[in-house]
Amino acid sequence: MPHTQETETRQMVVNLAQDFLKAGLVVRTWGNFSARLDKDTFVITPSGKAYEGMQASELVTVATADGKPLAKGSGKPSSESPMHARVYQRYPEIKVVAHTHQVYASALTLLGMDIDVPEPWQPVLGTTRIPLSAYALPGSRALHNNMADTLARSDAQIVLMGRHGAFILAETAEECLRLAEDLERFAIDLFAECLGKEIAHRSDIQSDSDREKSLAQEWQKTTQEGVAVSADSEVLPWLSGTLSPYLDDFAQICGVSVSQRRGSASVVFDPDAKVAICFGKDEADAKNVRAVLEKNARAANIARLSGQKPIPAWESLAMRLVYQLKYSKQANR
Repeated sequence: MPHTQETETRQMVVNLAQDFLKAGLVVRTWGNFSARLDKDTFVITPSGKAYEGMQASELVTVATADGKPLAKGSGKPSSESPMHARVYQRYPEIKVVAHTHQVYASALTLLGMDIDVPEPWQPVLGTTRIPLSAYALPGSRALHNNMADTLARSDAQIVLMGRHGAFILAETAEECLRLAEDLERFAIDLFAECLGKEIAHRSDIQSDSDREKSLAQEWQKTTQEGVAVSADSEVLPWLSGTLSPYLDDFAQICGVSVSQRRGSASVVFDPDAKVAICFGKDEADAKNVRAVLEKNARAANIARLSGQKPIPAWESLAMRLVYQLKYSKQANR
């Protein structure tokens, strides 16, 4: 590929990642984005690097054959790179791939099955059925093999990833963002239908009610950490008990369980005040923690209907440790 065209492709991926971030379809460093350069190579976002301020030169050039970087010292690609490679191997027409952690699509993976798409949504989402790729640990060979099996049985451009998020396949960046946004609108409707009620959710990750803002200011006086408060209606049913990880990023970012005793978690429940208190290295980080908490609560509420169990404790602990020792440090570079 000519140098100018590759430069444009790299910048397109950076722009796309930042557009997804602004749209609330990914949080912090979670998710990954790639674009085809030619039949043999693609570029992908680096592992654990925050999208804010990401430079096009930081993207890693990867071989389509195996998802491994072409040059030593070129940076570490996303651990999901082999999954992107499977797409480019199978579909010559696909030029852009996004893996998201969007709220409602992620929660619906706890239905534990493929989702039939109602007729009005079929032309919007381009399929009659959204397949579910089976859960496995993030970045694992099993996860990538599960995706390969799912791609082999479906030609949908949208795949849900069990307890993880969504995978979007597109010919252009514009189509990729549009599909992800339409998927989330569909997921919100289906979530409300499953629970049999109207759903309230934040307009964006930064938004606070007056009460949440006031309580956060009071808590901030007691700690050097950043604080955010959640009075979210989907978190409310869990405040008097324990919330376990139903989504893998909850285990990584919030902890192996959340209850009224904080322990090593990044969240503590206050059932008397009917809120959850979220902590981070600063206020923005605490709001990221809150976003993941509220997403996991939605997944847990779907799991109550479908009978799905939480992620096993040993897997949650392993993911938490890897996040604390590795990815959180990479994101802060």
